[in-house]
Amino acid sequence: MDKKELRRHLLQKRKLLSPELREAFSQRACEWMLDCEELKKAKVIMAFHPFGEELDILPFVEEVRKRGGEIWLPLTISAERRLVPYRYDGPHMLKQGVYGIWEPDPAKAVVMDCSRLDAILVPGVAFDLRGGRMGYGAGYYDRFLDGLSHSHRPFLLGVGFSMQVVDEVPLEPHDILLDGIVTEEGCFHS
Repeated sequence: MDKKELRRHLLQKRKLLSPELREAFSQRACEWMLDCEELKKAKVIMAFHPFGEELDILPFVEEVRKRGGEIWLPLTISAERRLVPYRYDGPHMLKQGVYGIWEPDPAKAVVMDCSRLDAILVPGVAFDLRGGRMGYGAGYYDRFLDGLSHSHRPFLLGVGFSMQVVDEVPLEPHDILLDGIVTEEGCFHS
């Protein structure tokens, strides 16, 4: 199955999850993330605001903030095809972005310095246990991850449902490998 077919197949499969199962699986994955050593140690975590049928990580985000951790969310700048991280201080500072995703409103948020990042939660369509990830096809995360300083590389954790884990994600030379993946079944290191 090529990338395009695999993406279509997995997105369709994910769409068929009932809202009840999606909520139960999301809750379990959030518990695994709260238990993950690398995320427990992380003071600054870049997350994402789930949209569509993605796993809902907002309970994790709120718990980290409650415990004093710093959460950042990316703003998509589609004209430049890049992500810019902003500090997340609550839903009041969000607006709907180009793809309908809730993102930081630059008028209400502070842009952050990536050298402070300890961990990044990375959404995707498909993952494998070697650290492979396939996104939605626009390459925003690939460019963002590639632009991070190699001297201080944050812990990269893919986030998805177990149905999104495949034997092998077709990788391109520019793809950045993740350090692990979390699903409702656990947190797995690559």
